Amino acid sequence: MPMPRTIRPLAVAVLLAGGLLAAGTAAAAQASAVNGQKLAQRHCGGCHAVSDLKSPLPGAPAFAKLYLRYPPGRLDQVLSEGMLSPASPPEEGSPQTHPRMPQVKFDDDQRADLKAYLLSLDPR
Repeated sequence: MPMPRTIRPLAVAVLLAGGLLAAGTAAAAQASAVNGQKLAQRHCGGCHAVSDLKSPLPGAPAFAKLYLRYPPGRLDQVLSEGMLSPASPPEEGSPQTHPRMPQVKFDDDQRADLKAYLLSLDPR
């Protein structure tokens, strides 16, 4: 069944907007990794190598090799195991902490940016 003439321009506009949104999403994903690298440098670079392979603190893994410490798909779990403060406190007990690392408090966007950056370093 052919589309009425008045709906055709609207359908074209919706399709174009969808295409622009998809292009914007790809750009946002790139920006998130860039922002994540900046966050990592600011909050983690005192101990971890962010843009290099040798960390300032011996024993702190370089971010470029961090993926070797967690199985594919487990980055969220690793980050929640004491490296990042929980978005909301646990119902019971204290939040899990990393024994040698201070917790960093990031909002949801910052968490997503850091994760995008770390995932961009994972060659798997």
